[in-house]
Amino acid sequence: MANEKKGTKPSNVVPFPNLPARLLEKGMASLKAKHYKESLSCFLQLLELDPGHSQGHLGVVLSLIELGQLQEAKTRAERMLKQGIGEYFDVLQIYLSILIQLSEYETVVSVVEAVLGEHQLPAAQAESFYQLLHFSRKMAEDPEPGVDFTPEPAEDRKQEIETLRSMLTSSEIHNQWIAMQQLSYMDPEETLSVYREFLANEEGHPGIKTMALNYLKSKNVEETVTLHKFGQMYSISIKELHDVYEEPFNLEVKKEVEERLEQENPTLSQFALTIWWDYILAIYPQVPEPADRFFWSHALQCAAGKLSGMDACEELQSDIEIHPETLRKAVDQLLDIERFTFGPNKF
Repeated sequence: MANEKKGTKPSNVVPFPNLPARLLEKGMASLKAKHYKESLSCFLQLLELDPGHSQGHLGVVLSLIELGQLQEAKTRAERMLKQGIGEYFDVLQIYLSILIQLSEYETVVSVVEAVLGEHQLPAAQAESFYQLLHFSRKMAEDPEPGVDFTPEPAEDRKQEIETLRSMLTSSEIHNQWIAMQQLSYMDPEETLSVYREFLANEEGHPGIKTMALNYLKSKNVEETVTLHKFGQMYSISIKELHDVYEEPFNLEVKKEVEERLEQENPTLSQFALTIWWDYILAIYPQVPEPADRFFWSHALQCAAGKLSGMDACEELQSDIEIHPETLRKAVDQLLDIERFTFGPNKF
């Protein structure tokens, strides 16, 4: 109080207006553009300004995961769960995925058992956790299926495959991802029916289906499969699949985006390219239409701007001879797939 009466020296630090929101936007854009050190820096600065910011905490954890700093990510995710920071089940799923990457399956088992015992879960969510529990118990008993060449009893192998088949029907994307990773250790002749069923299932995540197609191609599987993506059914010949990253048109769009944005706004350029590859991987093996690199480079710039908190769409429309409604539909398509691929609960 004495200091107040005498008058304290005014602070020379003047915070920028809306700095937390700007740091969140920049951190999210950097994370999407795969600039993980930059995103980590932004989210840490955000937490200095607002220590309880749930999205800031989540951003730090996701950045650490991408940087391979799994132990630190694990510690921070544990703290979020204990302190009730963020949406509990969203944080829990990320925490469990970290434990799986660290091969800490016994911890996964104890955590999932506690969750099932303490929470009254909806049937679909409970089933997802039971699948993960069964898988983790199996992995705790046999933690390295990829390097253990001891013949597995036929019944045990069959049961494991059926468990993975069930996990692929889960509504939880991380369960589908775990199952796909484990299937890759197995002989495709044993698991081809599982892949067929998953690819034809309308509920499977499109990105995970692309993983499945690429795996089958890498194993020189010469089969024709039925693929269901975005309400459409296709008959796909595995051996005729193309390499998405070598497709000439995809590279033309990449070059056009870089020429338009790299010098003026490199972060936006990287963000736009991330959206492009996410989109291409989601619709694979279909190709984007129209096959016009100028059209897609403008649509990507608009979509990246919207997700970064900028709206340059009107400015772009005056720059090109594209009907505004046509451009809007393409941008909406990019945004819809990007949100679905990246996950609505990440930020």
